[in-house]
Amino acid sequence: MQLSSVRELKSDLLETILPALSASVRSRGVPGAGVQRQAAATDRQPTLALGIARHTARDFALAVRVQQRALENSREVDRITRQARGEVDVRYVGVVRTRAVPWYQQRCRPLRIGCSVGHFKVTAGTLGAVVRPCGGGPLAILSNNHVLACENRGQRGDAILQPGTYDGGAAPDDTVATLADFVKVKRSGVNTVDAAVATLVKEIEADPAKLTGMGRLKGLGEEFLDEGAAVAKLGRTTGRTRGRVTAFELDNVQAEFGIGVLRFDDQIEIEGDGDGPFSDGGDSGSLIVNADRRAVALLFAGSDQGGANGQGLARQKSRRAAGRSVFVKTGIFVLLSPVFVRGGDDRFSGLSR
Repeated sequence: MQLSSVRELKSDLLETILPALSASVRSRGVPGAGVQRQAAATDRQPTLALGIARHTARDFALAVRVQQRALENSREVDRITRQARGEVDVRYVGVVRTRAVPWYQQRCRPLRIGCSVGHFKVTAGTLGAVVRPCGGGPLAILSNNHVLACENRGQRGDAILQPGTYDGGAAPDDTVATLADFVKVKRSGVNTVDAAVATLVKEIEADPAKLTGMGRLKGLGEEFLDEGAAVAKLGRTTGRTRGRVTAFELDNVQAEFGIGVLRFDDQIEIEGDGDGPFSDGGDSGSLIVNADRRAVALLFAGSDQGGANGQGLARQKSRRAAGRSVFVKTGIFVLLSPVFVRGGDDRFSGLSR
């Protein structure tokens, strides 16, 4: 059919068949597949949706989207098919529901590990952990440089938002911290970590131990993380995911940043379990924990290729390089629950190099 013909037919059907169908469904008591409560409130039942689809490269067909199984072979669908002279694209789509925004993309008070966060000039990343300087000092949040410090462009005192700007955060109402310090990422030479800390605003509370859906954070794990070790993370985009270490002490990892392609050494590679990826864009800064719920790494980058058996995206696997040295090598952070000190001085200063 010509596009104009399909539009005219759709308009006619919306005025004739669909109103009668809705009344018929109510009188027949066709089940609403879990939407009975809403149907009672609005006196509506999901039936058929009509639209337009490609039939061939040059013409179009009437798109019929069936929202109840009982209507797939109904006389109404047969009638629509006849009126369209067979030029229909009929598919069962089921009940259409709104998609609730997951907690980690919402405003979280108190702050939680895994929630959306970011510098006011950055879209959004992930809050990795709640930390404090060794020897005492104000509480802070830990994430990546490119999340909290805008790839070295941030200034001390800059507003850090929760949720991040991409998720609706805006200053001053969503300012939860101010940038305190960061490890500079270098365009030349070797990087080993992508990290930054931001001091919490006084009135903002944070839960330093809650790993939503997993339990409580127990502190720091062992420095050595072997191939095959089970790990998990909470991130702003993919939420809670699990994976396994597939390589460690990776050198010459070339990661794409806004300021260029940067080299990272001494990294860990993780592959997601199951059908989904271990992480995706926006998960940067996620705290990675081992099977005992102890912190072992901080996620900063990844790729969608190179999955098990070389199948990459075909198996929807994702390997991620996770900056390992945040807790071990800089030696100036301490996780708050439980208090766990690994040496270092009592200041954030010295982080930027």
